[in-house]
Amino acid sequence: MSTVPRAQEGIEASQAITTNQQHTDTDTVSGTGTISRIPSRLNDGGEGEVSNSDARAPSSGSESYVVQDVSVKKGNVKMVDPGSELKLPWGAKWRSSSWFITSVVTLGVMTDILTYTIVVPVLPYRLQALGYTNISALTSWLLFAYSIGIFICTLPVAYFFHKYPYRRSPLVAAIIVLEVALVLFTAINTYWVMVLSRFIQGAASTIVWSVGFALICENVPEKNVGRQIGFAYSGVSVGSTIAPPIGGALYQRLGWHAPFIFCIIICAVDLILRLFVIEQKDLREWQEKHNASLQASPLNKQKSSENAPREAADFGNVLGPGPQKDIVELSPWEVLITLLSNKRGMTAFWVTFVYGMVLGVLEPTLTLRVQEVWHKDSDFVGLVYLAAAAPTFFAGPVIGALADKYGSEWIILPSLTLALPWLPLMGLKSSLAGFMVFFALAEVAISCAAGPAGLEVTMVARETVSDIDQFAAMNIAFAISTSVGAVVGGQMYDHISNGWWAVIWLAFGIVAITLPFPFFFTGNRTFYSRLTGRSSDEASEKERGPAEDVAQSSLS
Repeated sequence: MSTVPRAQEGIEASQAITTNQQHTDTDTVSGTGTISRIPSRLNDGGEGEVSNSDARAPSSGSESYVVQDVSVKKGNVKMVDPGSELKLPWGAKWRSSSWFITSVVTLGVMTDILTYTIVVPVLPYRLQALGYTNISALTSWLLFAYSIGIFICTLPVAYFFHKYPYRRSPLVAAIIVLEVALVLFTAINTYWVMVLSRFIQGAASTIVWSVGFALICENVPEKNVGRQIGFAYSGVSVGSTIAPPIGGALYQRLGWHAPFIFCIIICAVDLILRLFVIEQKDLREWQEKHNASLQASPLNKQKSSENAPREAADFGNVLGPGPQKDIVELSPWEVLITLLSNKRGMTAFWVTFVYGMVLGVLEPTLTLRVQEVWHKDSDFVGLVYLAAAAPTFFAGPVIGALADKYGSEWIILPSLTLALPWLPLMGLKSSLAGFMVFFALAEVAISCAAGPAGLEVTMVARETVSDIDQFAAMNIAFAISTSVGAVVGGQMYDHISNGWWAVIWLAFGIVAITLPFPFFFTGNRTFYSRLTGRSSDEASEKERGPAEDVAQSSLS
């Protein structure tokens, strides 16, 4: 047998190495791609470490092992099997975990609401400083532009990213576009440019509200979807809580640009965290490619078969459970028809619409009400919003977990009912503290109904419509309601003698006419079915929609 030649230091060669049985062997090459014994001559002043190698088992009747892609370095000889281990990106386990992904989406929602809401307490003062009149109407049109951006862009965004299921890339692009819109809004004072920048901001927000929530549903076990969605919805509360006081204080002390510089800093943090996201489907693709490379190489067949159970177990610790489902291909409008053709889904959309409508009518008017009646500046208006929004931050995850455990019907109807008494009381002028308490109670009650509505749509559409389509449709409902509410509220406040009373009674009436819908249609077993003793199957019978028609025709 030929001996292994002395290697030159630092030189890598692709060559055949065979062992010499005449020397005292310390290691030999095994047929699975490792070296267990190597001739001692390599350790006697010779060069040492063999890496990046691939060993082939000897042919029949031969005792030689052929080693390819040998890297010989000074030290001990070592051979590494290139296909023996799947190398995942740094931090793959926590970067793909349900809680990290949910936290990133929550921060995205918070950032979106923050950048939207931070101008609400200061915009009327800014427009007055620029010499504009009809402030409430102009403010409402700026809020309307944001909602129109959502409405126009949501369906195309959902359709495209359902067909091409990218998630992290659009989230990253959206936050960059949002920063551009913020710079445009704060730097240029021409009204139509401000409207355009708000439209762009609304278009960017469609990504986090559709792609972001779809990312949660695709990477979270179904039993925990309600809890995680509730946690993500708490981003609305956080953004609504911190934006008004921060915006008012920064505007009062540092001027017009300060609130937007703060928003740009928050967007930069959000951008960094979005770059860290790893989807579960990416991990599966890497594992499949790794397995394919092992199977393609005859050298590794024995080893890969031996290690397959262990590698699958190790990889299972990184991958979360991700049930796969067949999605029926629908056009954007067929998605809406499918969801609305079901009474349970229609009710969830209506609750979302009501939530947006109430917020919409109050946003352009509440600041002016506090200013006119109690003569408070933007600092104090921010505190009013803070008092109302702070409790919803803690309520969101709790309400989501309760909806998961007991059902949405136990949350939506009571929450809407509890909102009713406080809305008319907001018309009283006797106490500013009382006004703040009434506004906070109404805000908390209505927001508690909105989170479980998202869970309802998820449950209705899970078998027929993709997750991104579900939340895109909900986003449209919210965009329409907030845009209509902002315009109607602003016009009523400006053109009706008792405009504030008209606004709050409008909000009261919208909530009141909503109550029968969750009573009859919300939940796996509705309140109506419980009172009448009807079975769950009878109470939740589904009507056919486009998705069911397509699915049925594909089977026939």
